[in-house]
Amino acid sequence: MSWDHATGWPDGAPRILLTDCWMQNAGDAAIAVAMQRMIHRFAPGAAVVHAAYGVGLVGDRYPELVLVPPLDALLGTRWVDPDRTSGIDGPAFVAEADLVISQGGGFLREGYQPWARIDALLRATELVGGISLLGQTIGVFDRTFAREAFRGIMRRAHAVLVRDRHSGSSAVDLGADPAIVHLGTDFSLDMVESALLEPDRGSVAPPSDARGVGVVLSDHVVPGESADRAGVGARLLEAVLERSGSDPVTVWSSSQGIPRDSEDDVVASAAVELLSAEGRRRITVVPGHLDAYDVFRWSRAFPSLVSMRFHPALLAAAQGIPSVLAMSDPKVAFFDGSPMRDRVVVGHDAAAAERAARMAIPGSGPVDPQVLLGSVWERLKVNQQVVADLLAGVG
Repeated sequence: MSWDHATGWPDGAPRILLTDCWMQNAGDAAIAVAMQRMIHRFAPGAAVVHAAYGVGLVGDRYPELVLVPPLDALLGTRWVDPDRTSGIDGPAFVAEADLVISQGGGFLREGYQPWARIDALLRATELVGGISLLGQTIGVFDRTFAREAFRGIMRRAHAVLVRDRHSGSSAVDLGADPAIVHLGTDFSLDMVESALLEPDRGSVAPPSDARGVGVVLSDHVVPGESADRAGVGARLLEAVLERSGSDPVTVWSSSQGIPRDSEDDVVASAAVELLSAEGRRRITVVPGHLDAYDVFRWSRAFPSLVSMRFHPALLAAAQGIPSVLAMSDPKVAFFDGSPMRDRVVVGHDAAAAERAARMAIPGSGPVDPQVLLGSVWERLKVNQQVVADLLAGVG
């Protein structure tokens, strides 16, 4: 099902433009939902618009969000003119925003080559005088273009809120005033705090009596890891099968069900095919796309969860499930200083898979999320304060 984007600002004030959500990844979408909820708690009359990717693919899953094309389409870049087919005068639309906020995630890293996004953020800075970057992982940038563009963004930024200390250092290195750089957390955690607002949303419900082990596989290749994602997934599944006795194993992901875009389910099916017939009989691969509300519920559905994706592991822990994150991505520094850091397994060989399975199985039962996440949970207050201050600054 396709979803038509908005063509103008809805009623309300102040006008807040949230940018850079990759909606096909339900972790990103969870951030967008959580940020809008937080904004409306502090400014109930605010008009919030999301300049997001994937609007035509999954926009129908989020009727509460006002969606427009992504910022680089609205404004163009030094390489591409603005998209005039959308029916929106992009530069005029962005210029009418009271706040432009680049929402969190891990895209601001040189390895992702986010050149169009960076250039669009620089153009937005020039239009509105300054933007904010909130809930970000920010890597080290060496390319001259990126460093020059970031200087233009960071020196006029209103606030920079990062998810880990390394990102804070990177922000300062790229030109941000240390006084506006804050160590916060991932905004998706606010979905947990505000869950009672909409407890029944989502389109693919997990089994009400889910048993066994949940496993989240990923097609995403991190530098230094094997590009054979099916092989990596198969090793993890083999370790989980061996450790879990005869329990069922359910494979799902926060990035699946969209051909040629979010295809963790394709990798999962290929990984299952590498297993023995007995192993294949115990595994179910969940079909279709899971949205942010689905992922919120699937993350807490199983007593044990091993995830190769960041947000399922985080949202599980935030709901009392002692998950294990099997990931070599540098963004795991997010968990530094919290008990959850000890539940991150780095590596992709059979030994790493066995460590992850041994740590997760058997599940220890629900625990206090604040005990499990520690400072990661406590820093949500920093996010809330930064958002409140930004909104107070625009009346």
